[in-house]
Amino acid sequence: MLCTGARPSIPPIDGLADVDYLTCETIWGLEELPLRLAVVGGGPIGCEMAQAFCRLGSSVTLVEGADRIMLQDELEAAEVVAQRLVQDGVDLRTNAPLQRVEKTPNGLRLFLADDVQVEVDRILVSVGRRPVVEDLGLDAANINHGRGGIQVNKHLRTTQANIYAAGDCTGGYQFTHYAGYQGFMAVRNAFLPFNKKSVLERVPWATFTDPEVAHVGLTEEQAKERHGDNVRAANWPMDQTDRWITEGDSPGFLKVVHLPNGKLLGATIVAPRAGEMIQEWVQALDQGLKLAHMAESSTSTPPTPWPPSNWHPN
Repeated sequence: MLCTGARPSIPPIDGLADVDYLTCETIWGLEELPLRLAVVGGGPIGCEMAQAFCRLGSSVTLVEGADRIMLQDELEAAEVVAQRLVQDGVDLRTNAPLQRVEKTPNGLRLFLADDVQVEVDRILVSVGRRPVVEDLGLDAANINHGRGGIQVNKHLRTTQANIYAAGDCTGGYQFTHYAGYQGFMAVRNAFLPFNKKSVLERVPWATFTDPEVAHVGLTEEQAKERHGDNVRAANWPMDQTDRWITEGDSPGFLKVVHLPNGKLLGATIVAPRAGEMIQEWVQALDQGLKLAHMAESSTSTPPTPWPPSNWHPN
C-alpha cells in the first residue's frame, strides 16, 4: 500500500529558490519570531498562519494572486475571515501575485504586481501541496500516475490489482482525517470481501482561523453549476442566537444550500467552534435528510415551517 502523502508546492518565482523560505513543514522550527513575515497564498494554511503570527506580534503581509482568499469556501465566509484578518492587523493584499524575490541587506524584498514592493524578514510559501509520486518506481510497476497523484479506483486500488494507495498521494482531498479513513479502508478492501467505496465525493473540512470556517457538501456556486437555477441558499446570522449574544463572539453565519424540495446540498458555518457545529450537517447529508427534518429535530420547541421567516435568502 502506497501512503507517501504530499509535500508543499513551490511555485517557479524568480529569486525564490535563492532565499531561505519557509513552508508549512519547516515553519515549526523557527526559534525566533519574525518581525516582518510575508505569507504567500491565501488558502486555509496561509490564513491560519497569517492570523497566528500576527497575534503573536509579527508584522504580517498576506499576498494572494486571486481577487479573494479561501477560494474553496463560500464567498461570504472568505469575506468574514478577510475582515477579521485586517482587524487583527494583517496587511491583506489580493490581486497581488508575487513576481520576484530578492535579498537585501536587511532582509527580503518582494516584488508584486503593479510594481508594488514589500520589505520583510522571512517568507512563508503556502500555495498548496502536491502528491509525492517521484522515485517510487511507479512506471516500472505499470501504475498510472501523474502530477495530480496516483490513479486509484473507488476502492483505492491502483492499476495493479495487488497495490493500493491512500491519502494525499492519490490527489484527492488533502485532510488528515480523510487520509486516515482511506488508509483504514484500503486495508479493509485489500483483505476482506465486499469492497466498499472509499473515494468520497463529500468530505467535511474546517479552517482554524478566528472565527473558524467549516464546510460540507457543495458551495452555492458549485450547486448552481450542477443543478442550475433550482438551487436555493439561505443565511442565518449568528447574531440572531442567544449563545452569540451572551458570549460576544465574532461575526458569523450558517449558510445552507438546498433544492426547492428541501434536499440538502451543502452547508457552511462561520463561527467559533464551527468545526464541532458542522457535524450535524455532515450527518444530515450522509443520511439524506431534508431541511424539514432539521427544523423538526428540536425537542424543546414545537416544529416550525421551513425556512423560518427570519432567514435571509441570497
